Amino acid sequence: MKHVIIGTAGHVDHGKTALVKALTGIDTDRLEEEKRRGVTIEPGFAYIDFEDGSRAGIIDVPGHERFIRNMLAGSGGVDLAMLVVAADEGVMPQTREHLGILTQLGISDGVVVITKTDKVEPDWLELVTEDIAQLNKGSFLEGKPLLFVSAHTGDGLPALKTALYNLLGSVSEKNAQLPFRLPVDRVFPVDGFGIVVTGTLIEGSVKVGDVAEILPLNKKAPVRNIQVHGENAQTAYAGQRTAISLAGVKRGLVRRGDVIAAEGAINVTEVVDIRLNVLQDTKRTIKHGAELHLYHGARTMLAKAVLIDSRELHHGESCYARLILKEPLPCRRGDRFVVRFYSPLETIGGGVILDTLPGDRISRRKPAIDALKTRENGNAEEIAALTADQLGGVFTEKDLCRRADIDKSTFSEVTEKLAEGGRIMRLLPGKFISAKTQEVLGEKCKILLSDYHASFPLRAGMNIAELRQKLLPGAGTDEAGAVLNALRENGIINLIEKTAAMPNFATTYTPEQSRVKEELLAKLSATGYDAPSPDELTAMFEKNGKREFEQVFESMISNGELIILSPQVFWLRTVYEKAIVLIREHFENNNEITLAQCRDLLSTSRKYALALLEHLDGKQATQMHGDARRLFKGL
Repeated sequence: MKHVIIGTAGHVDHGKTALVKALTGIDTDRLEEEKRRGVTIEPGFAYIDFEDGSRAGIIDVPGHERFIRNMLAGSGGVDLAMLVVAADEGVMPQTREHLGILTQLGISDGVVVITKTDKVEPDWLELVTEDIAQLNKGSFLEGKPLLFVSAHTGDGLPALKTALYNLLGSVSEKNAQLPFRLPVDRVFPVDGFGIVVTGTLIEGSVKVGDVAEILPLNKKAPVRNIQVHGENAQTAYAGQRTAISLAGVKRGLVRRGDVIAAEGAINVTEVVDIRLNVLQDTKRTIKHGAELHLYHGARTMLAKAVLIDSRELHHGESCYARLILKEPLPCRRGDRFVVRFYSPLETIGGGVILDTLPGDRISRRKPAIDALKTRENGNAEEIAALTADQLGGVFTEKDLCRRADIDKSTFSEVTEKLAEGGRIMRLLPGKFISAKTQEVLGEKCKILLSDYHASFPLRAGMNIAELRQKLLPGAGTDEAGAVLNALRENGIINLIEKTAAMPNFATTYTPEQSRVKEELLAKLSATGYDAPSPDELTAMFEKNGKREFEQVFESMISNGELIILSPQVFWLRTVYEKAIVLIREHFENNNEITLAQCRDLLSTSRKYALALLEHLDGKQATQMHGDARRLFKGL
């Protein structure tokens, strides 16, 4: 079932409250002060039932200039506008201001109601109608139905009710699958129910028992009870005026302007990038660095406007800007807002939030502007692709949802499409990377390895742990390893055991180094398991050949030709592999191996047998059990 909210707007004392009461039978002036003064101070709420059983909520907002904050609080979540103009006064200052506010809040349909028609002559009514036509020119109300009504006599009420019913079809069905969100416009205690908050549920659905997050406090509380239009309900849906009682919440913790939402669904920020508009009929301008009053949902705060692609905005103009907020703001991409001038206090414009978690630095370059255009006009897939690139590394579902301001179900849809199109890749379960980021990391990796090869031409390559740290500082080992594996699969790098190298890289020796290597290979092959220590090997060469020995020895270690068992024991790989075969064969018939058994198996000394066993312990292939070793992770 579609749930629609109709909002009244118009100058003070133009008959909005009387009109709502005549339509619905509900008096929205609930405060004693409102009844005494005859003006609406707080937003009032009613509902109108139609013959087919459908129901629409009505928000009656204040018209007086001093109560404009309350008008803005009530207008959040409005689908249709009912602009009210009194026939005996015509278009007045707050009529214009309210129409500007409705436009900035993204309301795109409604009717104009001329009230108190019983108080004027036809000639005067014709003049008022002409003024309204001029007011509506270029606005969303241009060409919309114009209804003549008297709440006092009842004239015109049936036609108005029919016009409102006809407009219901133009309202898009709200997505009940989204995480729920309710901007709080009233908070009060109720005996037996605890703290009750009210507002218009603008997204999703909430049911009794759900856990709600109170923002920006980041406190959680279970939903104890729900009322919709004053009646108990198990579930409330987007578009309904809703009262929620929260269990375990102390008085004073929740305030008007807070947001009640599903856990983790809404970002809380102190900086937003926006599209900023200035009203067409204002005489004010917004300059770079201007202090403004920001109205978002039921929340009001000061903000500094940093214009991005302009230096000053005049009437009817628009630009991208950044708002630096004085308080934390719970918000989402696509949220509408209104701004009022700092002093004197008057509505000057509004706009839409494009990025709730922008980068620290403001850029006026084309790529940054293009990114804001994508966030403003792009679909979910385009925004997700942009965000994946902006994250610049390995990201999770939560990372992308927060940064792109999309929900989990949308994430699943767009990631599948982006993966099919090659825009993102799934590296690990729940871990992704964009193709653009992978390309950038590939180029960075080439530079790192090329520089390393130039500095150490006899080494097989850079240690993988070192490369991970330089390529993706701060990333987890698994994530960085997955990136390197993807680069290997794409032919960007070679990975050999613990070493990374360029695919076309090979160590090259000078003639003198080749001679040194041949001597080392001959010596180590002849000695087998009883290999000389590094110092003993160094002594084989004259003083002027020691540098070549050190370089070749290090190169053989790097290339994997030499296996380090201990600081004093180095075996040729062929010797090492022969020993591993013998150890493996031993364990095929035995549960454990002692030091003495290993010594006898290799026909070597205790020194070399112990070095091999401790090496295998270090690799977690074996593990000590008393005086013997047993297989742990295996050979």
